[in-house]
Amino acid sequence: MIVIASLNQHKIDEIRALPPAQGLKLKGLGEFGDPPEVPEDGTTFEENAVIKAVKSSLWLKREHNLEPPMIAEDAGLAVEALLGWPGVYSKRVAETDEQRIALVLERLGDHFNRGAHFVSYTALAINGHLMRTWRGYVAGQLTKEPRGSSGFGYDPIFVAAGQEKTFGELGTEAKNELSHRRRAWTLALGYARDRGLI
Repeated sequence: MIVIASLNQHKIDEIRALPPAQGLKLKGLGEFGDPPEVPEDGTTFEENAVIKAVKSSLWLKREHNLEPPMIAEDAGLAVEALLGWPGVYSKRVAETDEQRIALVLERLGDHFNRGAHFVSYTALAINGHLMRTWRGYVAGQLTKEPRGSSGFGYDPIFVAAGQEKTFGELGTEAKNELSHRRRAWTLALGYARDRGLI
């Protein structure tokens, strides 16, 4: 069993649908009760992933005496013309996905440089001990208006390099072939498999 240190069901479902997750027993942290909220006060995606993995694994050991591999992820969007913003604040700049998208598009305006990238860091911890971290990355461009209703977050305005459709238009399976999340989780799950942690 591997525990995903997240209460975001969209993210959990997307991770479970990834090819390297097939055949694995993946559980969301919320399946073990009501874990405390972990402040994401790191200055980088990697720091936030580590904080969540370590603290969530400690909570699971303390509350349920369980020590499964705990994998946490922190991910977000970085916009070139906005000097990397929203970055680690991707989820915190507004209350809803629609508001976050509107804010990014408003700040970017008609800027000629619409380059952006998604970054994902995964971190694996067991009983409070960090094992390792991994990075996933995908570059692309932002559209001027949302397109598509698949996925979540900034997916409706992000077109990966070499593609014409947004992540919101591609659908889960096609998006997972390209995504930053797949790359980071493939490395993390592969590490867990290779070391017999699963």
